[in-house]
Amino acid sequence: MTEPTILRRDDGAVAVLTLNRPKKLNALDIPSVDLLIRHLREIAADKAVRAIVLTGAGERAFSAGGDMSEMAEQPTAFTTDQVMTTWQEATRLLEHSLKPTICAVRGYAYGGGTELAIACHIRVAAEDARFGQTEIVHDHIPGGGGTQRLPRLIPLNLAYEYLFTGDPIPAAEAHRIGLVNHVWPADELMERTMALARRIAERSPNALAYTIEAVREGLDMPLESGMRLERALASIAQESNEAQAGFRAFLAKKRKAETGRS
Repeated sequence: MTEPTILRRDDGAVAVLTLNRPKKLNALDIPSVDLLIRHLREIAADKAVRAIVLTGAGERAFSAGGDMSEMAEQPTAFTTDQVMTTWQEATRLLEHSLKPTICAVRGYAYGGGTELAIACHIRVAAEDARFGQTEIVHDHIPGGGGTQRLPRLIPLNLAYEYLFTGDPIPAAEAHRIGLVNHVWPADELMERTMALARRIAERSPNALAYTIEAVREGLDMPLESGMRLERALASIAQESNEAQAGFRAFLAKKRKAETGRS
């Protein structure tokens, strides 16, 4: 029986999705992207999951992007648009997830691989990781969000250069320019990624969701409008049972500490 091209395993409150086509450098055909979309929608509805980790199988690549053999068979702009719509839905679900998404990259993350990575809230990389919007090398342009998200994550002039040249971005450089949060040895990547994901998963799911919404929506607003949104969401969050329990626990701990000093 053929193994699924996208694997899901749950580690406590963390769902791990693995791109599973290592012989093709985890390049994804459309059935695989459809499966990724299905997993992300199921996870969104799963109350037991509080954080998501996206990674790739094998040691050579997170993902080399779209399956080139499939792309070569798209004869019209209409069929290409349908494919890109599917890719954009996958990246939209990662970016708009109300559960934190963390992308762990080892090896190549080219084309659609980088687009999946930059759609996640947090990116971490092994020392051998390489990012790149390489479409221009094939006389093509990104279609899964590369021209839109990359300039929002790194300085505009750098985004233009990488989009114009298709040059790879080594892990150390990706960290320097703020594209990734951490760079770790390859043999420690998943252990450290899971430790980070578990820490985040311990936080209130409501507070996490409101934080994500405040950041995402606020970035598209004038500052004053974003401040009003934050105020409204903070007020709602403070009414939750989780927040009230958190306040009581903090005050009890403070009183205990003060009593111990007296």
